[in-house]
Amino acid sequence: MLLVPAACASQVVESPVTIRVNSSLVLVDVITQDTKTALPLQGGKKEDFRVFDNDAEMQVESFDVGARYSTRPITLWFAVICNEVNWDVNGSGFMRGKTKLLRPALDHLDKNDTVGVAHWCDDQKHSIDISPSQDLDGALAVLEKQSHGWAKAVGTRKGEIALQEMLEAILESTHQAKAEALPVIVFLYGDHSGMEREELDRILADLLQTSCIVFGINVGGVPLWKDFTDNPHSQPNVAHFLSFRTGGQYFSVDPKLFATALDDILVQVHFRYVLGFRPPAFDAKTHTLRVEFTEAAKTRFPTARLTYRPAYIPTAQK
Repeated sequence: MLLVPAACASQVVESPVTIRVNSSLVLVDVITQDTKTALPLQGGKKEDFRVFDNDAEMQVESFDVGARYSTRPITLWFAVICNEVNWDVNGSGFMRGKTKLLRPALDHLDKNDTVGVAHWCDDQKHSIDISPSQDLDGALAVLEKQSHGWAKAVGTRKGEIALQEMLEAILESTHQAKAEALPVIVFLYGDHSGMEREELDRILADLLQTSCIVFGINVGGVPLWKDFTDNPHSQPNVAHFLSFRTGGQYFSVDPKLFATALDDILVQVHFRYVLGFRPPAFDAKTHTLRVEFTEAAKTRFPTARLTYRPAYIPTAQK
């Protein structure tokens, strides 16, 4: 069964969000989807894709295909907020007693994938609860235990700081790993949140530096603000925003579909394409990025949709 996400980034995003690269090649993760079936496209070849840097076409020098297991493995991070007074149901409380529903989807992880769990609280505390490993049942046990924690008083600013620090801790864990994997963060969160846009843009840049993709799953208890991506000052629905800007999706589903939603996420990242090109200059300036099919590929895949990040900053390796 395939799901229709509550907020979907399955279109080219035109925001000036950046990816910072520190190698000779810029690697662009591209998620493909057939708009009729919602399935990833299979059979794409290097010659099917075109990459543009500031509207100038670049030569694709490297090409990896998830379906052939040639892309790097993923580290799946579950991120939850502490239970909150008066917001328990829309915080992490909606997972209480239901974390086991995610288990069938975890069986579809690849052999080199790992799972970690992290949380943040409105009292400004945050923690990596279990470092990435292949202990799938252990990760779910930690996740379930977190959902039974004492409800914390709502504290907006402290919670904002804790969320930022948790995300930075996840990225630091990624950088310290011996074999760097693609971090895939799945918020299990109602997303009653907000943050100053300037601060959120900084955290987003850090996520994109590692090519992190953000997704989310909830039960639809918190409404999504209209035009939630367009406020340049105060950003509501932070987790939805991060999923939109990194090429992920947010699913609002009945608990019985938790595994189906997670399966959809894993299919997307496992069947992604990764294109590598050499930037024209390491000038530390923002370059717009565009990926599209060739005319021949458009004929082969007439209902295709590509998702990728819209810009990057080439910085010379030190």
